[in-house]
Amino acid sequence: MAQKNRYGFVIDVARCIDCRACLVACRVENEVSLPHTRIWVKDQGLRGTFPDLAREFVPYNCMHCEHPPCIEVCTSGATFKDPDNGLVLVDQEACIGCGLCVEACPYDARYLDPTRGVVDKCTGCVHRVERGEEPACVATCLGGARMFGDFNDPTSEVSQALARATQVRQLVTDEVDPDPNIYYLNGDVMQTGLLPRPPRYTTAETLWRGVAIPAVIAGITLSFLGQAVAFTKQLIEGEQEFEE
Repeated sequence: MAQKNRYGFVIDVARCIDCRACLVACRVENEVSLPHTRIWVKDQGLRGTFPDLAREFVPYNCMHCEHPPCIEVCTSGATFKDPDNGLVLVDQEACIGCGLCVEACPYDARYLDPTRGVVDKCTGCVHRVERGEEPACVATCLGGARMFGDFNDPTSEVSQALARATQVRQLVTDEVDPDPNIYYLNGDVMQTGLLPRPPRYTTAETLWRGVAIPAVIAGITLSFLGQAVAFTKQLIEGEQEFEE
């Protein structure tokens, strides 16, 4: 079933002043435990040539990718893409804290919370979005750098911002392109420190993907076939007894 909406962020790098209000708002709204954070801001240093110099800051968080590697490796099914809004979420009741998704995320945008033993990350403040409100980071952005909305809606703020923009970037490479739902305007964001890395797959994860999952599927299939054969045999024997 196709998802109804495609929610994500547009960030105007030229308007970010590194005030970190988004980090504080996110921590308070979502009760993020110290020393962790769901949002990071990378200081790109000075950009331009004298005298036209400017300091550049690039905020980032979970990219809520269209093709998220974290979902592929989740052994418990805790990480999923919401079919209504397209946000990548974690069911922390189902999360077993294996950490495989943390290694698989090419943006290092999720972490394992040792106090609770579960994975945590940006949720796009889905609880606020469902009430028709903006994510806390967007609502408190002093410079107006952050925007949030439905890319499938041409009248949304994010769609309008992309339509007006002269420079739009996604943090992708030729090798790694999960189609992230954060778009950047007016910034030199294509830097090594921001671009996605190839997903890291541990030995355990490789075994899970290559051996355990096929084995489980094969086991379920064989079990089903065995039950089907036994049921068919019972039907035949029952018919024979009835005829006698």
